[in-house]
Amino acid sequence: MLISEDKEVEIFVASKIGSFKHIKYHTDHTKNTKKCIENLVEIKTLQKDDGITRMEWGNKERTEILIGRKNQQVQVYDILEGFTKSYTADFSNGDIVGLGRYKRRLIAGLSSGVVKIWSKKSEELVNVGKIDRMRVYEDGDVFATGGEENDLKIWRIGEPTPIFVAKNLPHDWLQLRRPVWVSDLCFLNNEGGNVVAVCSRHGYVRLYDTRAQRRPVTSVDFEKMAATCITNSFDDRQVLVGFGRGQLHQVDLRKGKPDKGFKGSAGAITDVATVAEGRLVVSTSLDRQLRVHQFETKELVYKQYLTSKLTCVLVQSDISVPLKHAEKEIKEEVKDEIKVETDDVDDFDQLFEKMETVGEKPSKKKLPLEELPANKKIKPSSEGRTDTDLEESLTDDAIKKLLKSTEKQKRKREQKKREKKAKSVFHNA
Repeated sequence: MLISEDKEVEIFVASKIGSFKHIKYHTDHTKNTKKCIENLVEIKTLQKDDGITRMEWGNKERTEILIGRKNQQVQVYDILEGFTKSYTADFSNGDIVGLGRYKRRLIAGLSSGVVKIWSKKSEELVNVGKIDRMRVYEDGDVFATGGEENDLKIWRIGEPTPIFVAKNLPHDWLQLRRPVWVSDLCFLNNEGGNVVAVCSRHGYVRLYDTRAQRRPVTSVDFEKMAATCITNSFDDRQVLVGFGRGQLHQVDLRKGKPDKGFKGSAGAITDVATVAEGRLVVSTSLDRQLRVHQFETKELVYKQYLTSKLTCVLVQSDISVPLKHAEKEIKEEVKDEIKVETDDVDDFDQLFEKMETVGEKPSKKKLPLEELPANKKIKPSSEGRTDTDLEESLTDDAIKKLLKSTEKQKRKREQKKREKKAKSVFHNA
């Protein structure tokens, strides 16, 4: 069902270099211009380790955004007031892989396997093992974790041990253990935090029901496709899954098979979000494009190039947020972002930059007729022109030397044949 009247959707995107943008998307496509995009962080102030690794809503009203950066800084951004608070998650090593709130407590998880729950009065550290993703349930006091060879675990805030530990599927037909790698997870809506869907780098999507069993109740395999992100779809027991090759599919966990796909991406899908009003699917990818698809028709209704590799996206359609900053010239913005990206180079890039370039050999110049040597003869052509190519013309001396050398080689070959014939047994007999 397409929306006839114009509706505004507030989209917030983050990137690997640390840029944070606000995009006002209109369902009336004629109003979507460059003026609807604003930078919430100055590009010139960004450093190498300011990349944003995780971004989550901080409250149920979706007016507060929690931003986790690569330098372990946690910032709180109010969509109406701007940046309000800042925390430092330096309690362990690793990137921030999960953020959330429970009442007045802030929860942050690091990839090294430490989750910190702190408030003004108390702090608590929980060791969960090496993880790639941590997500807090919005309507309860639980959070879930998972990573490489660290299957899904559900924890209750305030308890040191997990309340649910997932169990792997049985061995395959060769009696080999199935590998585990949880890349992303989400709590399903209207299930009270008891049903969790996970996706994996090994190409599977599994559904766990903590009330039924430890093993997954549904498992959908995608061969040779690494899943990168997952989120709830519009219907129950359906999820949207992004993959490393640019595919974006809806998976029906009731039927246990993919339902539909959304085309257009040329890079790995990094994050997916949905807009209930109008049933829109918003996705970001490493090809630096923001895309909006219509859910029913799977049509690509909006695409915007944002000059940097996108990592996270959040959408808000309940509150209209005015654009605070006037859009600067696009050329200056592109130059600033390219400068930040080029500062973050590897040692190999620096090594190649210092290497000298090997050029081609200079071509031999043809001498004009006036500068030709006296001993060089000009070969007449059949078309009435003279061939001035020095490589094709040979002097008399060079021809004589060539004939003498060939005659010597011929005499030597004949002498060797006579000697060999004299030594032959059959000739002497």
